[in-house]
Order: sequence, then structure tokens, then C-alpha cells
Amino acid sequence: MIFIPGLEQLNVDEDMWSHVTEMAQQRQVDDEVLLDVQQRAAQNGRWDVVYAISVLAGLETSVLIDAENVISIDWGTSGFVQLSPPVGCVAPFKLWVHTHPGFSAYWSGTDTRSLSIGVGIVAKAMVLGSPGVKCAHNATMLPLTEDTARIATNGPLSDWSDEEIIPWGDWYESNLNTEEVRA
Repeated sequence: MIFIPGLEQLNVDEDMWSHVTEMAQQRQVDDEVLLDVQQRAAQNGRWDVVYAISVLAGLETSVLIDAENVISIDWGTSGFVQLSPPVGCVAPFKLWVHTHPGFSAYWSGTDTRSLSIGVGIVAKAMVLGSPGVKCAHNATMLPLTEDTARIATNGPLSDWSDEEIIPWGDWYESNLNTEEVRA
């Protein structure tokens, strides 16, 4: 079992977390309890929990939060999950988060294709990797300054900020010391 601080914020006890880690290690990512904990984590911006489950499963996962705060969870392979809104989701999407379990947090070719397509419908994107959290904000939906680094210099990716990775230690320091944990 992997230790995650502050699980009590999600009303997750040791037995529940033990079950989740066991199911993740067995790649039983459709397990009701695992999905419930992942949902709770997403609702509370506990991206460390989402990432830990992904690492234990050895699979990429995707979380999409729509305009009405409905959370959709998708699982992919060990190296691939794409932005794929389920039927019924309401755009514009507030946030798309996905993982690179055990690897760096960067915008892969699949990710940049998704961001290019999502430029008109996704406000913020995050990729979770072993060094930490990498964010991108969409200039067509959120105000960015002219000097904000961009993923590309032209085309749809020029609307996305290219922010530095926030190391997990810094992420914990800034997020777990607040009463309400949000991304």
C-alpha cells in the first residue's frame, strides 16, 4: 500500500484505501470503490490521489470536469489516454487532467493534438507525472499576459500557456495546508 497524506479529507479510511490500492495493482480500474475514491479526489482537487491510483495500476487515466461540474473518469493504456468527452457532458469544460504514470509531466503528441482540438472548449489542462503537476491555461477562455510562455508560437497551441512543473513536494505544501484543496 502507498501512503497518501490527508485521505481523511476525502472520507477515505485505511481499509478503503487498502482496497483501492489492491484493485489498482490488479488493474481492476472499473471497481466501484476505486472509482468512487477517484471521483472524490477529483471533486476535491486531490490530484496526488488520482496520480497514485494511476501509478499503482500502471495505466493512464483522464478526468474531465464539465461546465456543470460533472466529473467523467476514463482509463487508457500504460501509455495512452485521450481527451474524449462522454455523451451528455456540457461544454465548455473547466478542466482536463490526465496522468503519465511513472513518467515526466509533459505535453505529448497525443496531448497536444487533444489541446489543439480542445482550444475552444477546455479552459485548463493538467498532466500529472512523477516529478509533479504541469498546467496549461487556455488564453481563449482565461486571461493570460502577453509574456506568458506558450506551448507553441503559432496555431491553436499558441493559445495554451506552457507552465513549469510544480514538484509534488511544493504541490503538497501549497495544497494540503489549506482548508479547501483545489487545483
